[in-house]
Amino acid sequence: MKIHVKFLATIREITGKSEIELEGHPGDTVGTFLQALQTLYGPVFKEATTGTTAGGIPKVRFLVNGRDADFLDGFETGLKDGDVIVLIPPVAGG
Repeated sequence: MKIHVKFLATIREITGKSEIELEGHPGDTVGTFLQALQTLYGPVFKEATTGTTAGGIPKVRFLVNGRDADFLDGFETGLKDGDVIVLIPPVAGG
């Protein structure tokens, strides 16, 4: 299955891209894709999205098909072919 990922603001600066498409498997979640992105883009991306400490509070907010994570299952939100994830970094100073 193909998932479309869009990057905003500082996350876009880290990746050097505004969006990418990734291949996934049935049963994959937002968390699965976030881990794959952290492997692809390295420690700076990881720090910007979830922080580098174990058990840290995620820094990034995300939308799946325009719906906020607060109305979904957080990083456990299941994905299907054609879904769009938008990664939104925290507001500076907030």
